[in-house]
Formats: sequence, C-alpha cells, structure tokens
Amino acid sequence: MSDTQALLAALAAGCALVALFAAWRQARRAGRRHLDAVGWVDWTTVQMAALIALAVLAGLAFKA
Repeated sequence: MSDTQALLAALAAGCALVALFAAWRQARRAGRRHLDAVGWVDWTTVQMAALIALAVLAGLAFKA
C-alpha cells in the first residue's frame, strides 16, 4: 500500500467516524423530550455528506 493509498484510507476512516457520530446525534435528536428544542445542525445532511465522501475516498484508495 502506497502512502497515497494509506492517506486516502485514513481519510475514509475519518469520514466513517463522522458518519457514525452524526447517526448517533440524529438518533438523540429524534428522541428528545422537548420537541421545540431543536439544534442548528442537520445531522442527516452531515451523515450523508460524510457517507458520500467515504465512498469517494474509499474508491480512490482502492483504485490507486
């Protein structure tokens, strides 16, 4: 595995962690007691962006 592949794989792993964190935060947001107390971060969008970045980076890591 080259240095470029290792870097891309590490970035893909970071995106996976961000996606998992966003999923956890969205689950907590969905189960909140006070329905009017919403946050300012749309965790679903963060999760989808992280998953798209994960797919692109993983594809580049395995292609290179």
